[in-house]
Amino acid sequence: MSPFTATAPFPNALMWLTSEDAQELVIPDVDGVANIWTSENAWGVAVQPDIDGSVTLTIGPAAPDNTAMTLLHDGVLHSGRRLIEVQTVYLETIAWFRSTTHDVALRIWGDDPGQTEHIHIQCPDIKEIA
Repeated sequence: MSPFTATAPFPNALMWLTSEDAQELVIPDVDGVANIWTSENAWGVAVQPDIDGSVTLTIGPAAPDNTAMTLLHDGVLHSGRRLIEVQTVYLETIAWFRSTTHDVALRIWGDDPGQTEHIHIQCPDIKEIA
C-alpha cells in the first residue's frame, strides 16, 4: 500500500487524530506546554501554524523514508469502529484510515518537535486510507 499524502493548513497550529464520534470523544487538555496531548480516543499534535503555510501529511504502514524526520510519539489509540480521522480544530476531516485492530498502534513522525511542517502517521495495521 502506497502512503497517502495531503497538504492542508491547520488552524491554531493543531492537528487532531480522533477515533470515535463526537459524543464519545475524550478531549485531552491542550495546555500549550507539550507538543502532543493524548486521551484514550483523541490525540492533539502541534504542527506549523496555518499563518506560516500548509502542513504536508503522509499516512502509511511503514516509517517515513525521510531521514530528517524523528519519532515524536509512539502509542495506541482505541477505536471501536477501527477508524481514525485526521482533523483540524474546526473538525474538518483531512484524511481517514481504517485499521485491522480496535487498539490502533500509531507512531507520529515529524521534521520539528514543536511546529512540524511535514508529519507522517505510521500505522502498521492500516487497512484502507482516504
